[in-house]
Amino acid sequence: MKNIVLITFLFFLLGACGTKNITSDKPMISVSILPQQYFIEQLAGDLVEINVMIPPGASPATYEPSVSQLGKLDRSDVYMRIGYVGFERSWMDRIISVNPDMKIVDLSEGVDIIMEDSGEKEDHHGHAHHGSDPHIWMSTFNARIIARNIHNELVLLLPGEKEYLLDRFDQFSLSLDSLHHTISSKLESIENRKFMIYHPALTYYARDYGLEQFSLEIEGKTPSPGYLKEMCDLAIDNHISKIFIQSQFDRRNAEVLANETGSEIISFNPLNMQWSEQMSYIAEQLKSSKQ
Repeated sequence: MKNIVLITFLFFLLGACGTKNITSDKPMISVSILPQQYFIEQLAGDLVEINVMIPPGASPATYEPSVSQLGKLDRSDVYMRIGYVGFERSWMDRIISVNPDMKIVDLSEGVDIIMEDSGEKEDHHGHAHHGSDPHIWMSTFNARIIARNIHNELVLLLPGEKEYLLDRFDQFSLSLDSLHHTISSKLESIENRKFMIYHPALTYYARDYGLEQFSLEIEGKTPSPGYLKEMCDLAIDNHISKIFIQSQFDRRNAEVLANETGSEIISFNPLNMQWSEQMSYIAEQLKSSKQ
């Protein structure tokens, strides 16, 4: 498999010079996940082209880019990485080699990173954070930092549009304040602030709103029968009535737990392009949980 990927990559590099002839009036920004496209569109409007490397339905932990996607990298002015997703850990060196002149921006800069219980420590430089929770965008507080980082780079990329970009940044900041208020209002009165989730994608969300997340998956591994029984007992003891699961994941273990506890499975998608709607949807589902 590695040889196939290497051959494909070398083939792209040999033909990459041909992509230089493709021109556009707009700067191109490459990103890893769809929520980044949402943020950039809110902040830049149609001033830039956006190349999203991980398509809808694909996993950031395992996805391998196509030759055509790598070709768009050759035309990109900036790559805005989200920080710690598996795709970036595996591919960033090769992404840089496609276009050494492309600026790399880490949108997680300034975010208070949550460390997963994996025994590894953060080095504060964005490298090999195998113990860092990668889902930083699932937080209205982090979104403000991400938006600021994007805005700063857009001003550098489009200095003639500074006033327009500042206006859009102010508008988006107000929308984030409104979203945070909406979520807080939905969650402030719930008594049971504990919930279950298959893959721990809502750690930052839980931190923001005083919630407690219990994950069925540990360090990317399918739960054992013993751990599943432990989680079943925990759900019953804590009256947890809903289990969140990402649309990209197998539902079978969640269904086993739901059948044993009478809980409802809630499908959600943290990689949805409609980021704001997903954030509000999660709060609505938590609000409607049985107490």
